[in-house]
Amino acid sequence: MLQIRSFGVFQTSKVMGALYFVVGLIMGLFGFFFGLLTGRFLHALFMLIMMPIGYGVAGFIFTAILCALYNELAGRIGGIEVERF
Repeated sequence: MLQIRSFGVFQTSKVMGALYFVVGLIMGLFGFFFGLLTGRFLHALFMLIMMPIGYGVAGFIFTAILCALYNELAGRIGGIEVERF
């Protein structure tokens, strides 16, 4: 068994922020089309632009907080154990 004792906070946050940006883009597209169907063009445009940015920034910030907490706790009580193949 291997134990994950710490995560690189900035690198992990960058990757998760990018992933959340993609999820936000997908959600923003749904919001955009729904806004167009309801006749709210500005709302649709706002969803298309702000959803990816909001998801990406929130994903980065929350991942950084959780990585820092994980690193602190893993140093005290041990990290997650994974099995090597």
